[in-house]
Amino acid sequence: MVWVDVAESDAVDSVALGRAIRARLGHITDEVPEHDAISPGSVAATLDAHDALLVVDRLGAESGPGLVFVDQVASLLRRGGVVALTAMPLPGPVPTAHDWARDDRQARVSHLGRARDAADAVSGRTELTLRDLAVRADEAEAAAASLGTSVTRSQARFLVTATAGWAPLVYQALREICRASAGNGPVTDETVSSVTAAQRAAYVRGVLPEEAITVLVEAGLAPRFSRAELFATGLLAPLPAAGTFVDRLVATGLILDDPAGPDDVLALEPHTRRALLDYARGRDGEELSQRATKAARRRAQSGDARGALLVALESGDPELVRDLLQGLWTHVLDGHDATLHEVLWGAAASVPATHVPGELRALLSVTRRFPGRPGDLRFTPGRPPGNRRPDVGHTPDRLDGSEPKDPLTTFIHVAGLRRAGRSDDALRAARRLLDTGGGPDVARLLVELQAALAAAETGLLDESLRRTETAYQVAVGAGALPLAAAAAELSALIHALDSGVRAAADWSAEATALPDPPAWWRQAVGDPAVLASALVQLEHLDADPPGPLLATARAAAGTDLWFAGLHAEVTLAALRRQEETAVDRLRDVLTQRGLAPSDGGRTDTGVRIPPLLTLDLGLLLLAVGRGTQAVVVADALTTRTSAAALLNGHIHLAQGRAHDALRDVAAASPGATPGIRLQAHLLAACALAVVPDGDGVHRELSRAAALAHEVGGSLPYWWASPAVLRRIVDDAPAPVRERIEQVLYRRGEPAPVEFVVIPDRQLAVLHRLAEGLNATEVAKASFVSRNTVKTQIRELYRRLGVHDRTSALRRARELGLLDPMVRARLGADPADAPPSSPSRP
Repeated sequence: MVWVDVAESDAVDSVALGRAIRARLGHITDEVPEHDAISPGSVAATLDAHDALLVVDRLGAESGPGLVFVDQVASLLRRGGVVALTAMPLPGPVPTAHDWARDDRQARVSHLGRARDAADAVSGRTELTLRDLAVRADEAEAAAASLGTSVTRSQARFLVTATAGWAPLVYQALREICRASAGNGPVTDETVSSVTAAQRAAYVRGVLPEEAITVLVEAGLAPRFSRAELFATGLLAPLPAAGTFVDRLVATGLILDDPAGPDDVLALEPHTRRALLDYARGRDGEELSQRATKAARRRAQSGDARGALLVALESGDPELVRDLLQGLWTHVLDGHDATLHEVLWGAAASVPATHVPGELRALLSVTRRFPGRPGDLRFTPGRPPGNRRPDVGHTPDRLDGSEPKDPLTTFIHVAGLRRAGRSDDALRAARRLLDTGGGPDVARLLVELQAALAAAETGLLDESLRRTETAYQVAVGAGALPLAAAAAELSALIHALDSGVRAAADWSAEATALPDPPAWWRQAVGDPAVLASALVQLEHLDADPPGPLLATARAAAGTDLWFAGLHAEVTLAALRRQEETAVDRLRDVLTQRGLAPSDGGRTDTGVRIPPLLTLDLGLLLLAVGRGTQAVVVADALTTRTSAAALLNGHIHLAQGRAHDALRDVAAASPGATPGIRLQAHLLAACALAVVPDGDGVHRELSRAAALAHEVGGSLPYWWASPAVLRRIVDDAPAPVRERIEQVLYRRGEPAPVEFVVIPDRQLAVLHRLAEGLNATEVAKASFVSRNTVKTQIRELYRRLGVHDRTSALRRARELGLLDPMVRARLGADPADAPPSSPSRP
């Protein structure tokens, strides 16, 4: 039998497959040409000459040309045979399970009958797919039912995956599961896991001699090994024909080598490796642990992070894994080993849960895309053995209750807080480590990147830019070029968020010249370069950009850059004059992520909207005339940022309080980025036009035009007063003038903005009325007299300009006074509202 394994790629063409087959045929003949292209005819002739069977294993889902090559070989065979095991569907209907009999023997016969039917369905060709031959999860469920027990779909899926769908193992394991769970209630995940491991170990023990198992277990401790390393163990010396023993194992397919890789590098077939280690652990777990510990430390000393961590996971000693992780965690994330992060994720899922320390689970979790809302993330110390995924969570506070001091736990802590919507806390935690100057360069730059993300989300764009540029310089100095590319892309995005079109282009070009960022960065953080490009397009005030822009923005929803994608999405809606749609979209996303309360939901969770999105939401509400609701949104900003000052300035200007708006401009300007200064100059010009101060208006507009020409952005002009823009349109530089003319042509005159001032005590009564309570019930719930409540209701009607309860509630909804954020500000219980005092404005 000639076994060819092509597991290294999902897509294998005829050339690559031909090379792999030629390398294997070299084991049985010397007549295969080394340099000429191998043809189906030459393969068929060699197989016929030696009456050999060619097995091509694990062709990927996009290996059509490779499968055609095998089909051509099969059509030319006279004596030999060929089987292709693939996940690809072949022509013909999908095979269906036969009715399962009550007897296990009959079940096996039924499965073999399905395999024969599948073979007949492919028009006489010899290829069979794994889908045709392997037991499927639904069949395992049906077989369990025929034996008088019940397994869940996830349990059945784990069983067939762990046994590679091999029918004898699946059915024997099901019989043992039935016996183990008889009279003990539902089948547990732990039962399925332990029985499956025992069956795999028994199978290995039955088909391999003990001396071969010893050698293969030693080899299987690491995902890859060399012949020299295997001989150095001394385990091959007692074996007869030790020099050819490894070659024989390669020929059988138990040991795999990569035809395209170094000749000396080998690996155990994955399912065989798992079965061997399960067997060794059951035979003498202590011995396996000791050998794994020595091998892990040996590989760590040689700089092999992949081998050290994977072997350490097999040792069963989480303290060893934790100790090695402290020195090797940066290798997992620096991008030099492109697949190490994903390989560790799979390894952590395949070993017993007690082997995996919390730090590794947390590190892998906070650097993966998380599909749920951030507020749902939690870190849990362990999982039932039957659950084959590492914990998807993080450390919302600390791993052990103490303040994190080393870079690893700080990185996990910061990333976890940021993903939980607590970016301000994350930034403070990162500053504590970075200000002390401790830790290796790569570790510090990874924390620096997390700090940059947190700063961007909290609206501190100036600090975010400083940190991304620092991370870039450190990464280049340390030779961590994939992380340098990540920093460059993030810097481009921050500049684009700040209307810095030219700087964004420069940083994007720098990122393009570097290697790709690490795979985990793309998966968890997102694609900053693509988002930066989308935002640059919007800076040109293009309301009809290329179709992929909206898809790009929405694709960021499942990543750490969700806020930047949402900003791009609502900005595009604003440019299309779809402000109401943009408001609804913002509110929906924020409530789904648990950052803003929802109607009928909890109100004690607080409001934690990123300042960038708060400014977007406030400006959109002002654009549609909902000033009272814009005030509510501005009140949700608890941190003093430039975005908060600018939003307050726009609100004060809409109220006619120009001097207050100018004070807000002064608060936003110190140390601000160019984009913030551009917005501040435009806001100041609008305020000075109300004062009025003609010279001041011209001065501020001239500064804004010069700054817009310098940075290349013009989106802030969209939110400026059209009346003020008309004063400068003729004197502005040509590119800026064109953008101002676009704004004046497309935006039109702003809608009148309406504000209604309601004291908090009266707002609390209003919310009680919206819940359906009458005056007596409101008084009882609020611990005040009925007359006091009736007085407050009359005052409410006067302020809202209505005369009855129904009209009051309808008017309150129009103004946004019943917005869940108002209730969140008043407290979970409206009775807890602060003493009656006029609220803003």
